[in-house]
This record gives sequence, structure tokens and C-alpha cells, in this order.
Amino acid sequence: MAIGADYLEQTLLPMSANPSEYGRTVMSRRLLMCNVILGLLLGLSPMATVASTDLVFAGGHIYTADPANPRADAVVVRNGEIIHVGSMNEASAIATSDASWIDISGKMLLPGFHDAHVHTRLGGRSLTGCDVTSADSLDQLSQMLKLCFSTSEKPWLVAEGLNLGFFGPAGPMSPWIDALSTTKPVLLRASDGHSVSINSMAMRVAGITAKTLTPVSGVIERDSDGSPTGTLRESAMDLVERHVPAESFAERREMMQIAVQEMNRFGITSAFDAWVGREDIDIYRDLDRGGALTVRIRAALAYGHGALFTLDSPQEYERLVSDGAQLATENFKLGAVKLFIDGVLEGETAALVSPYLSEKGGRGDLTYTQAELNSIVIDLSKRGVQVYTHAVGDGGVRSILDAFEAAQTAFGKSDLRNQISHLQLIHPDDYSRFSELGVVANFQALWALPDEWIMNLNLPVVGMERVQRMYPIASLSRAGATIVGGSDWNVSSLNPLEAIEVGLLRQDWTKNDRLPDDATDQIDTLNPDERVDLDTMLRAYTVNAAWAMHQDTITGSLMRGKRADLVVLSKDLFAVPPQKISTVFVERTYMNGNLVYESGAVTD
Repeated sequence: MAIGADYLEQTLLPMSANPSEYGRTVMSRRLLMCNVILGLLLGLSPMATVASTDLVFAGGHIYTADPANPRADAVVVRNGEIIHVGSMNEASAIATSDASWIDISGKMLLPGFHDAHVHTRLGGRSLTGCDVTSADSLDQLSQMLKLCFSTSEKPWLVAEGLNLGFFGPAGPMSPWIDALSTTKPVLLRASDGHSVSINSMAMRVAGITAKTLTPVSGVIERDSDGSPTGTLRESAMDLVERHVPAESFAERREMMQIAVQEMNRFGITSAFDAWVGREDIDIYRDLDRGGALTVRIRAALAYGHGALFTLDSPQEYERLVSDGAQLATENFKLGAVKLFIDGVLEGETAALVSPYLSEKGGRGDLTYTQAELNSIVIDLSKRGVQVYTHAVGDGGVRSILDAFEAAQTAFGKSDLRNQISHLQLIHPDDYSRFSELGVVANFQALWALPDEWIMNLNLPVVGMERVQRMYPIASLSRAGATIVGGSDWNVSSLNPLEAIEVGLLRQDWTKNDRLPDDATDQIDTLNPDERVDLDTMLRAYTVNAAWAMHQDTITGSLMRGKRADLVVLSKDLFAVPPQKISTVFVERTYMNGNLVYESGAVTD
């Protein structure tokens, strides 16, 4: 592990601690890894606890996510399947005499959370390596990095989760990073996944100089004389990433197993892995064969050119689709192709309808010409492939909507459930097009707050009018779009309850829970007109996301005949003030009726 033992001991939280601390304090990595290792040594897995008798949940708020039967007094589970959602009397008559009755008084039962955008291996890497996401100041960031690197014996010093909001638009300069080490190359990966910052030695190892040509679709930040300053964006990241020693298969498998257990800790029973490689597929299959994949995974292969991508043509996907039946396991399925439409605002690589306000100006970068994108989407649609996209700027969103419209014109309406993820800016003229084209709006609601990224990096280059239009969840909901929720973990916190709270308040959840219940107006808010209600956010993380993942017939709501993927929360979300939602935690997580997580420890 890259992170030092002394540092871990100073920052550990017990597993029973409130998971809302996830966003503010480094996780209990050592305890989590011990649980995994102990399970492996004893031949145990979370799925080893099989419910052999009926389970009956009763006594608290049961949220079904089923509009035809929104509330129930009891849920009965048999052999991993829900057999009753309704009255207590009927539950008593249906359940076997030896049924286990689970009292949820004062608590809440709901369908397992569905995270519609994760990066499982990278999330596991953040838990097992040096992760600085929780730093809340530049001084703390520097201290955390020094502690991380002080005991590392690895040839490269690598950290995840760098907050670029602590720096200017150009990002950290190599002299600042040189203060961390001049004897080893240092690589700091930004939390948005779209830039890295390196020290002088890393630049020398990578051969990056003033004469280095900027790659297509990349950015090398430079000073006035053209010398690189240490921050690389988009495709330019590969100039240095190719020199970092890769993890072994065993290390990656451990990362992904730990990540799956972390998902269960936050009540997640289904997730969409937004970018998998061939080795990730092998690991998922291996975990599922061993009973350790306690999350239903649908995954996308990334389309593009270069070593980072797994596909370079729609035709190649057709071959993989033909192998899909052999690649799929009970809980893992390839389900989509991911396209990157543009970059990010902080690097001025997100595509905009109107120009940036910086000296550089311009409208950002589209990965494809409109003709190229139309051709790719039409070809994938013809083959029946779901298209899952990254689009941040309103120009990027419009471009992919135009491509989806071209495919619909060619083939008519489909049931592919294509998605656009991130959606930081959408032009108001395009709000209604999501519903018209059947495109899913995949928001990372946790980002919809006025933090350092938006106020220090985005505001100067796009202006307040566009800042106030960011993440228009309510506008799209009113326009009839299907809203789903995703974390983009490891970019940001995996905890759905934090994202749900931000969706309701559009405020920093790490600050507003410290105020009295009636004092939320004292906190800076990102466009309160875009707030949504609790039911909208819960549906985004349950039934809507299940639909977007093409598994709504088996999960996403509590209905007879569906799989018993369930979460018990410590409190009823409808009974706590909105600013306290992030303090609620998961007490139990069930998949197929099997207990896969219980607060206090990961179950065996």
C-alpha cells in the first residue's frame, strides 16, 4: 500500500462510524482489507450467508418505488425472491412458521441502491492507495501527501483525488510538487479523472520538454516561454501514465473485491461500471464465480483510439456481443459502449455553445465531428448497442443529442435507453429533447453545489449566468426526462445519501448538517430553482437506474417476483430534515435475500 501505516492509524474510523464521514475523512482501509483477507483465508465470501428461511421485514417505513403500491406494512422474502409486499396480516399468513422477522421500527426499508456511474477498479485503488480526496485545504493536502509518501517503497509516488480547486486554472506547478520529492517521480491524479500533475523528475522520465508536441485532444499546461509547468490534461496524460508501473492482476483483483464490499457498505446492490478493460472483465467473472461479486454489474467498453480504449470500431463490438453470452455471468454483463463527447470545464476542453470567457476563448473541444459522431451512433444503434456517453458542456450535450436524433430518424424510436452522463451544462433549448429522444439523464448530483471547482475554476471561464444553469436536474425532470443517479466514484463519494441530500438542497453537505434545522438558508446554494424532492432522488437511485441498466424486471423496486435486493437505513429519510440525510447510514444490505453487509463489519 502506498499510504503509510502511521498515517492510517491517525485517521482510521471504525466501520460502525457514520459513513457520511466518507467525504471528510480518509477511509478505514486497513480494517476493510483485513476483512477481505480473512474471508479469503477462511474460504468465506459475503454470499456465504444464505437465507434458508423466509425473511419478513415489518414495523418501519417501507419505500417500494412502485407507484402502483407505494407503501407497504411488510415485505416477505423466500429463496432470494420477494413474494409479498403489502399488509402485515397477509405477511403472517404467507410466511413460514420458522421465518425470521426483522423489526425495522423507526428505520426505513427500500430497494437496493443502483449507482449508474462507477469505476470499480479505480475506486478500489483509492481505498488501497494514497487518496487525498478528503483534504479540505491546500495545507492539509500537502500534509497528507507527505505522510503518504514518507514510507512508500515504490518507484513512483502516486496519489489519487487531487482537488484542482485549490490551485489556479493552470493547476499545480512542478516546483510545488517537487517539494514532495526530488528523488522519485511524483504523479498526482486529479479527482475529476481528466488531468494529472507531476514533478520535475516525472517530466524527465517521460521526456516532456518545451519541444514536446501537444497530443491531439490533449493539453500540456505551459508557461510564457512554452515550458511545461507540470499539469497534463486529457490525452496528454498518457505521456506520463505509460511510464507508471502497472498493477498486477492480483493487485487489481484485490482492488475490485474491496470496491465491491465498499459498495455494499453504502447499500449499493447494482452498479454501472462506465469503463472496463479486458482484464476488468476477467476479474468480474472470477469474483462472481467465487461468490464475491455481491453487486449486479453492467459495464461499458470504451470507444476510441489508443491503448486506453477497448474498442476502435462499432464492428469490433459486434464480435464482442457474439461472445457476450460466454462472457456474462449471473451478476456481470457487458451492456454498452461508452463515447467521450468532450472534456471538462476546468481545462476548457468541455464543448460549449457560446465561447469561454478566458483570454484563450474558443468553444472547447468535441472528440468527433458531427458527421463522425452521427455515423458511430447510427452504426451502434443498428447493432442494438446501448450508447453511454460522457458530455459536460452544453455544446457536447447538443452534439450527442443530435447524433441520437439522427439514429432515431434512421431507425425510429428504440428501447436502447441511451444515456448522457455528467450534464454540467445543458442549453435550455435542449431540455425537452431528452424525453423526445428517450435519452436518460445521468446526473452526479453530488457535484451540484458551489464548491472550489465551480467557484474558483468554472466561474471565471463561463460566468455566473452559466454557473446558475449547472446540473439542471429539476428542469429536466419537469421536461419529462428519466433522471438517474451516479457517483462517478472514485471521482467523488460513493455514498448515495450524500448525493441525495445535495439534490434536495444544492448545498455543501459537509457544512449544512452542522447548522440548526431551520438555518439552511445561511449556506451558499447553487441555483435553488433546480432543487428536486426526495422521491425524485430516490427513484433516480432505484427504479429509474434499474430501468436504465435494463434490469428493471428483476430489481429497482419492491414488487412480487423481483429479486430481494434490499437496504435497511438507520432512519426514515422522510422523517429527518433534508440537511441531515447525509448523516443517515446503511444498517444492512441484502442481495438475493442474503445479508452482504451489516453495520459494524462486512458480513461473512
